Amino acid sequence: MWTLREATSADYNGFYHLDQQCFPPGIAYSRADFRAFLSQPHSIALLAEGATGALLGFILAGQRRRGELHYGYVVTIDVAESARRQGVGRALLFAVEKHLREEGLASIRLEVAVDNLAAQQFYEREQYRPIGRIPRYYMDKIDALVLEKSLL
Repeated sequence: MWTLREATSADYNGFYHLDQQCFPPGIAYSRADFRAFLSQPHSIALLAEGATGALLGFILAGQRRRGELHYGYVVTIDVAESARRQGVGRALLFAVEKHLREEGLASIRLEVAVDNLAAQQFYEREQYRPIGRIPRYYMDKIDALVLEKSLL
């Protein structure tokens, strides 16, 4: 079994290592990327850990403003290969959505690579819908789909 908790700075090195396993170079975040994001106001970092304290997955999210629009934003969800298809990603996503809903936000967005069909199917099951596309978003060659979910 596993539990969810808020991350501390002691967890961030584990985030980096898991992200390197989950995503290829050019898509995986650097340590500097993690530090920059986690230092932003309203950043959310939650993790799932196993009974032994092993990192099974994490989610980074926050809030964005574009003019009058204010919405939640998922930076990344990473789940260790050994913990996939056990509800870890869904629980992490649900916890962030709940937090953002309690903050009064009406929607949440994220980007997903057009060639990452497993992730697209996961988000579709969780009621995320495409609202746009960003050309050459990943590694300056792979398009991203912009997905959104209402939190109302």
